[in-house]
Amino acid sequence: MLGAGAGAGVTASAPAAGAPALADVLRVAAAAWRRFRGGRALDAALDEALRDWRAPASPRLGAAAQDAAYTAVRHLALAEAVVARLAAKPPAPAVGALLAVALGQLYAARHAEYAVVDQAVAAARADAQTAAAAGFVNALLRNALRGGAGLRAELSRDPAVAANAPRWWLDRLRRAYPGEWPELATHAQQAPPLLLRVNRRQIGVAAYLDLLRGQGLAATQVGTVAVWLHSPRPVAEIPGFAEGLVSVQDAGAQLAAEWLDVADGMRVLDACAAPGGKTAHLAELAALTLDALEADPARAARIEPNFARLGLPAHTRLRVLIADGAQPARWADGSRYERILLDAPCTASGIVRRHPDIPWLRRAGDIAQFATRQRALLASLWPLLAPAGRLLYAVCSLFPEEGERQAQAFLAARPDARLRTLPGQRDGMRQLLPSVASPAPWTGGLPALHDGFFFALFEKSE
Repeated sequence: MLGAGAGAGVTASAPAAGAPALADVLRVAAAAWRRFRGGRALDAALDEALRDWRAPASPRLGAAAQDAAYTAVRHLALAEAVVARLAAKPPAPAVGALLAVALGQLYAARHAEYAVVDQAVAAARADAQTAAAAGFVNALLRNALRGGAGLRAELSRDPAVAANAPRWWLDRLRRAYPGEWPELATHAQQAPPLLLRVNRRQIGVAAYLDLLRGQGLAATQVGTVAVWLHSPRPVAEIPGFAEGLVSVQDAGAQLAAEWLDVADGMRVLDACAAPGGKTAHLAELAALTLDALEADPARAARIEPNFARLGLPAHTRLRVLIADGAQPARWADGSRYERILLDAPCTASGIVRRHPDIPWLRRAGDIAQFATRQRALLASLWPLLAPAGRLLYAVCSLFPEEGERQAQAFLAARPDARLRTLPGQRDGMRQLLPSVASPAPWTGGLPALHDGFFFALFEKSE
C-alpha cells in the first residue's frame, strides 16, 4: 500500500488545512469493510465507498480511508474475536464494520485511544444505520481497552487469530512449510516496503539514488534495478515517477523480466500482462516486438499509458491483445515467439502483506481451480513457442500446487520441454519466500527484499 497513512494528515476533531476528520475516515473505511466482508476485493470496495461518499472525496480522505481499511484487515481476526467476546449478540453489519475499523486503529496505535473512541462514536451518530448503536460502540471499545494486552493475548492463543488468517489457509502454510510457516504468517501481517524499478533507459540506479539523497530521502538498492524507498508515500510523490524514471514493482517481481533473458529483435509474448509492469520491464531491457495479452479490457487499457509514461514506445513495437491466453485460436497469428512470459493467475499467497484481504477472499477449493487454469494456459501457450525458445512460468504464490508441482507436471507431460537453469541459480526452478526489510546493501544475486514468488524456466527442444 502506498498511501501516506491515516496516522499522518488526519485530525481527530475538526479538519485543519484540508486534513480529513478521523470520524469521516472511519465511516468510509467501514463502508468499504462491509463490501469487503461481502466478498469484494478491498481496493474495489474502497473505490465504491469513496464514490458513495456524501460529497466528492478528497485525495487525502481517500488515502486515509485506504490506510484505515488496510490496517483493519491486518487485525481482522483479532477485531472480530474481540467483538464476539464482548458483545452479547452479533452486532448489525454496519455497526460491526465500524467496530472493526476502530479496533484496527486502536491496535495499530495510530492515534490516542480516547480520540479513536470519541471519533468512532461521532461516526456512529453521523450515520442513520449506526446512530442508535452509538452507546454500544462506545461501551465495546472502552471494554476492549480495559481488557488491554491480556484480552489480546488470550484471544491470540487461537493460531488463526495470532496469524490473522482463516484456519484452512494456515493449515496449508503449515503443511507446505513446517519450519517457516510462523515467520511467513508474521510477515504477512506487516505493511509492505515501497520498492521501485529504475528505468535504465532513463537513468541509472546510482544516479537515481543520488536524486533521492538530494531530496533528503533514504533509500537502498536491493536488486539489479530495484530500490527500496524507506518512507512509503503516494505514487504522485515518488521523485521521478511522473517523468518515467521509476515504476512501483516488487524486487521479486522484477526477476521475471530479468530471468526471461530477452535480446534486441526478439519476438516476445507477455501473457496475462496487465497492468503492464513486467511488460514495460521487458521493453526497458531490450528493443522487442512485444505482444501483451490480457483478457480483461479494463486492465488491458492500463498497459499503453504505462509505456508512454516510461518513454518506451520508440524502443519496442508493442501490440496489446485483449483475449484469453488459453484460447490462442482466437488471437494467435501463426508466428512463433522466441520468449514467452506466463505470469499466471494464482492465489496470490506470496503477496499477502501487500493485499491483506487475499486470505479472507479465497476458499480452500480455489487452489485447485487456479492450478487447473495454470495447466490450461501452459498447454495452450507452449505450441506458440519457437524451437530453442524459452517460457518463464511465474506465480506470486507460496502453495506447491501452483509452483513446483505444477512445473513438474508440465515437464512430465511435455517431452519437448526441459528446465533451463535460471540466471545466477543452480537449477531451473526457484521458490522465493517473502523477506523482511534489511539495511544491508545488495551485493548481487537475488534481491535483498522481495515478496513470495515461484519461477520455472522451460526451454523447447530444437
